[in-house]
Amino acid sequence: MKLSIKQIFEKEYIPYMNKVLVIVGPTATGKTALAVKLAKKFNGELISADSRQVYRGMDIGTGKDTESLEGIPMHLYDVVQPDEPFTVSLYQEQARVCIEDCIQRGKLPIIVGGSGLYVHALLHPLTVNVGPNEALRKTLDTYTKKQLQEKLQEVGKRYWEAMNNSDRENPRRLIRKIEIALADQKELPKEKSLYNVLQIGLKTDAASLYTRIDERVEKRVSQGIIAEIQKLLDAGCTWKLPSMSGLGYRQWKPYFEGVSAKESVIQQWKYDEHSYARRQMTWFRKDKTIQWFDIKNSGAVREIESLVASWYT
Repeated sequence: MKLSIKQIFEKEYIPYMNKVLVIVGPTATGKTALAVKLAKKFNGELISADSRQVYRGMDIGTGKDTESLEGIPMHLYDVVQPDEPFTVSLYQEQARVCIEDCIQRGKLPIIVGGSGLYVHALLHPLTVNVGPNEALRKTLDTYTKKQLQEKLQEVGKRYWEAMNNSDRENPRRLIRKIEIALADQKELPKEKSLYNVLQIGLKTDAASLYTRIDERVEKRVSQGIIAEIQKLLDAGCTWKLPSMSGLGYRQWKPYFEGVSAKESVIQQWKYDEHSYARRQMTWFRKDKTIQWFDIKNSGAVREIESLVASWYT
């Protein structure tokens, strides 16, 4: 019988009975391909931890390569429409329901993604499920944007590093991240994971990573990212939507407005993806529980399979 969300949050977890595999790392390191391989070997199902793949109709730009799943379920793709809000708290809630469902059916839940904040929210509930602090918000409303940026870097540097440029220029999002960061500091000593977690990290050297990113960007252009964006605009999506501010989409705004050439947009997209990958690594390096593997090592997959087998069985 499927538990309700309330029952899941109130359930007393026994970590050794609630194993969750997590695969993290910067973009373009092959996380999904590895997750599919492990899911086949260990009877698992995938749960996306990507903050952009939740949007329906945003497939090419976000890298939803459903063909590579080879029939393995991927949960939390296509959750909301591009003009609907989606928060970390909503992700936390829905992902835990997916995990519980997998565990009850005897499947190994495999979390896959590059959004460090989403992964952290899922594994450490007390740090993200933070309600509004009206007194704090009233104070922060008097800050300038520059003061908010400096405050967030002071109290929650990892949140600052995980934000994209659009988020960093948005006072409302800055205030919310400060609110969460301050709650983090208060709750962190009591924090504990709900699950018995094994975290695998994929990495490679910067030059190789940038080459992989550039090749993937070119592939997405050839797959029809321009047509996908045009379809979204025709459906009423605007550049002001949070979904349209994501990587692979916001870079095309000048092109559609007739002020930038296609080639310059593609190059900017590549640069922004490089920057995003660096921010991802900065975030993930802070988690000392992640066991890292270099994707250029020919024996890495074999080592990962052995590690997962010893942990899971």
